[in-house]
Amino acid sequence: MVPSAVDRVVYLHGFRSSPASAKGRELAAAAAEWNADFSAPDLNLSPREADALVGSLLSPLSAQARRCTLLVGSSLGGFYALRAARAYGCPTAVVNPCLMPWDFVPQQVGLQTIFGTNRTIMVKPGFADEFRELAAEMPAAPLDPADALVLLSTADETLDWHIADRALRDSPKVLSTEDDHRMQRFAECLPAVRGFFMRRKIVPAFDAR
Repeated sequence: MVPSAVDRVVYLHGFRSSPASAKGRELAAAAAEWNADFSAPDLNLSPREADALVGSLLSPLSAQARRCTLLVGSSLGGFYALRAARAYGCPTAVVNPCLMPWDFVPQQVGLQTIFGTNRTIMVKPGFADEFRELAAEMPAAPLDPADALVLLSTADETLDWHIADRALRDSPKVLSTEDDHRMQRFAECLPAVRGFFMRRKIVPAFDAR
């Protein structure tokens, strides 16, 4: 049975983060207020496994249901979210997205702690190549720039926010001035995220054929 077209919010967390992160909790609370279903897969996997997990959540949905599904990706989760936006036509909001994960992964190789938990992830040298392969197969950019809302912190200490600003220059933006990579004022941005979703879900997905 194909799931019906109810509003859904899917949160894709960042590198070494978890579904229970502060943004995940804030978004879950917002989704409840919006009467939307909420899910947040654990992406502490290899790049290909994480990407496949995201796809498994979206591929069973009808075209209409995908338009009623808001993806919210933070940092590395933004990479997966933008690829999924392109593949499945879902409206997508990304928070300080990491668009070139192959650049930082080599410095993270080894056993790493997942923030806020007692769990670990083994970051392997081959992860960088997996990210490059994924990006070559399908870029981290929606077919229609209007399908991505880009939230950027102008004092991001982890990523240069100008990279995403330039790469997604035709997409709408929300700038959180002097905010950090975690985006402390994320909750204040949620009304803009909600408004974006309500506008985009009624617009048919872009068809490049």
